[in-house]
Amino acid sequence: MKTRYIIVCLWAALATPLAYAQQQTSAVVLSQGETVVAASAGKLAVQVRIKTHEVSIGKPSDPRPALIDSNCTYSRYPCSIVDRLDILVNGARLFVPRSAFCDLADVNKAEVKVGEKGAFLRLEGGDGAEAFIVKVEFDKTRVKRRTVAAGESADQLLQETNYHAVVFD
Repeated sequence: MKTRYIIVCLWAALATPLAYAQQQTSAVVLSQGETVVAASAGKLAVQVRIKTHEVSIGKPSDPRPALIDSNCTYSRYPCSIVDRLDILVNGARLFVPRSAFCDLADVNKAEVKVGEKGAFLRLEGGDGAEAFIVKVEFDKTRVKRRTVAAGESADQLLQETNYHAVVFD
């Protein structure tokens, strides 16, 4: 019995550093499936899961439609739509407003960074004139802000959404 307990303790001690060593702070976002990025600093350990699926929009040689009825940027064939964004901080899942991700398509890269006061997820997508950079800022309790910038001028915001905590009595 003592041998089994010692083996389990040793396995747990060795597995924890390996799990942190395998964390990817940035990754190419899969066109369908789940992409995971994670980072930690101080007392914050963050894991972000991005769930996507593909939508057929024709071939690159097809003419671009006059009216586009999706969020596709036509920079990737087939188009890749973001279905869900899960943010876990210290193992606890944060509420992520749909407006933080529901208009995203053709995301190419994801990166998560953690600081002392909070963290952010940076998503890059599209291509050329359709390129964009989305930044979702959060702390250990909630998503606070989302910004969108053109891919060519990341310092000039196109959109800014601030999320507030509302407490009902």
